[in-house]
Amino acid sequence: MAAYGNMDCQSLAQEYLKEQTALLAVSKQQNDAATGDAFGVFLIGVPMSSTFGGDKEGQVAVTKGKVNALEANLRSKGCNIPAVTKPGSKKSAR
Repeated sequence: MAAYGNMDCQSLAQEYLKEQTALLAVSKQQNDAATGDAFGVFLIGVPMSSTFGGDKEGQVAVTKGKVNALEANLRSKGCNIPAVTKPGSKKSAR
């Protein structure tokens, strides 16, 4: 929480939305890599995406950590947590 402790509600909300967007993108890349791995193992017995750098597990974990820290700071300061809209949907996700 110390990393975001000096930010006001507006700055926290902007950073939160930025990191949520990054999380959606890197999660999609990780899901695509997992699908590629399953396909590669099925065809040739080798998880191709993981073998050639497609695995984004670490990036997903780091980004989730940032999102969690931002949420904790937003809550501790009594700020509203902004709703995040997933690409291609009209409803907000939370």
